[in-house]
Amino acid sequence: MTAASETRRLLRVGETPRSGPVDAGSLERAIQGTVVVETDFPAALDRVTEGDVDGAVVDHHPAGFDGIAFLRAVRQDLPSFPVVLVPATEDGGVARQAVDENVTAYVPASDDDALGIVAERVEQHVMVRSGESGRVRMPISDLTAEEEQRLKERAMDEAPVGMTIADATLPDEPLIYVNDAFERITGYTKEETIGVNCRFLQGPDTEIERTHEIRDALDTGEPVSVELRNYRKDGTLFWNQLKITPIRGKDGEVTNYVAFQQDITERKEAEFQIERERERLQRLLDRINGLIGDVTEIVVTADSTDDIYERAVERIGDDEAISRAWIGEYDPGAHVVRRRADGDDMIDLTADDAAPLATAVDEQSLMRLDDSLAGPVRCREGEEGVVIPLTYRRTTYGVLAVYSRTQSFDEEETTVLQALGRSIGAAINDLLSKQTVTTDTVIEIGVELHDETTLTRLSEALGDGAVHENTLIRHDGDLLLLFEVEGDIEAVVTAAESIPDVIEATVLADDDDPMVEVAVESPPFVNTLSEYGAQITTVEFDANAVKLRFRVATEQNGRAIVDELENNYETVELVAYHESDQPAQTRQGFRATVEDELTARQLTALQKAYVSGFFEWPRRSDGDQLAASMDVVPSTFYQHLRAAEKKLLTAFFEGQS
Repeated sequence: MTAASETRRLLRVGETPRSGPVDAGSLERAIQGTVVVETDFPAALDRVTEGDVDGAVVDHHPAGFDGIAFLRAVRQDLPSFPVVLVPATEDGGVARQAVDENVTAYVPASDDDALGIVAERVEQHVMVRSGESGRVRMPISDLTAEEEQRLKERAMDEAPVGMTIADATLPDEPLIYVNDAFERITGYTKEETIGVNCRFLQGPDTEIERTHEIRDALDTGEPVSVELRNYRKDGTLFWNQLKITPIRGKDGEVTNYVAFQQDITERKEAEFQIERERERLQRLLDRINGLIGDVTEIVVTADSTDDIYERAVERIGDDEAISRAWIGEYDPGAHVVRRRADGDDMIDLTADDAAPLATAVDEQSLMRLDDSLAGPVRCREGEEGVVIPLTYRRTTYGVLAVYSRTQSFDEEETTVLQALGRSIGAAINDLLSKQTVTTDTVIEIGVELHDETTLTRLSEALGDGAVHENTLIRHDGDLLLLFEVEGDIEAVVTAAESIPDVIEATVLADDDDPMVEVAVESPPFVNTLSEYGAQITTVEFDANAVKLRFRVATEQNGRAIVDELENNYETVELVAYHESDQPAQTRQGFRATVEDELTARQLTALQKAYVSGFFEWPRRSDGDQLAASMDVVPSTFYQHLRAAEKKLLTAFFEGQS
């Protein structure tokens, strides 16, 4: 037989035996032998039982390949076949099972030098000698009694989990064996532990229920597994995962107890930390849900900004974790905050002691307060505080200051407070938007947008062939533009429909005074003005610019709209900005009242009839053309129009009574 034929053949078994710390390639180089790989359980077992290999290195993973099951299957036919078990992690339960199944060696993959240890065990236990009969294994049974005993002791000594053996036949069941891992875990030496009961690990915080559970199991000769607090020699507490198995003699009586100890302190502390965090978050969630729900109801039902401020502060201040709270209104013109508490203090944002408020307003960000500040912003003794801006998009309407003596404002808390600030800001914006219709005084603003837009491109495309007569804004924000055609009507329609964002161009009249209606997708300025509650009075445009006139209730919203427009368009020229009075019932207010009564179809029918000259005499368009432009039959168009006319007249005459 050649030297090559005498080379040991090792079986590498597992789900991914070619990867990990003990991969087949590295193992083959380490033992200078041949390593064959199998991932299939039956195929690997066949190689062993058919004598194709001299030993096996087997993976074990709780959710993967079951190395314990493979070891058990091998031991049914080959009690002495060398098997090295490589579990994915150190586990006292797996180690105990491996020892029970007479594993040759136990080397966790988590060991720093798992590959080197496995190679060393292979050298010790997988031997080859030449002869006519080929390779002959030398199992444990071939060793002398002394060698076999020493081998088993070494396996126990080097096990990665603590192992002890107690004599059940002696009073108080003293320990007769402890391994090296037990010494490392507990700090007690073999000399200090042999001959005494293992209860010396117990202490003041050891759970009495667990010790009773252990005692009851030992009294009945049953195995037991518990997790309990134990103490090291230096007095430090650790969590011990303890598993005890009784060993019976030939007469069935318990002669010994084998115990496995594993330090699981890190795992238990992580579990406790998770549980504490879960309880804390649940308490926070319960409290926050109530706060958010109440404040949301307040901002939805409030009928004035004063109502929002008063009720929101009262509810936030009632929260168990909040010691006090106040809201301040921001005046952008004077750059001050008017604190709505304790005499309506005026806080100058240019002052040093108001720096956190100024930053919160200018940067729209939460800022922390402390006792180093002066004036009304300052935290009182034992308090922590934060100030939250009350914002809607780019507008800051005020600030909310919140203080607490019982907690720090952590990430979850400040996230919720910022959300409340945005909710209050949106509610204020909504109320101020409504005031544009009902207030006696408004801000009138005119701007010109000099960018290239859909409207400027449309004007350039139509040229002298059409004259812009009117603009209507539909309920969905799209624009309806009415053009009186002075050239070829088909050319006007074709030119209009060639512009991006033009939805359609419809001929409303093609007689002596031809008219075309052009529908344009909602441009950015419509959304901006709508969100801040502005009332658009005119929309004019030519090939060079779009000219807008609109009204808002407050200076903040006016500034915010101009800022938004400057953000959306490259060149925005402010051409008018002044305060003016308006009658109690404004044109916009009357229109808003009517629009609330009209359906979308009724409003469209009324708009189309008006802008197309349907009410003029002679009519510039007829019902058939307008019905076609709405994609309905004439009878349906007239039904919508009559209903709209009735609602319009009702609002007019009943409003005058």
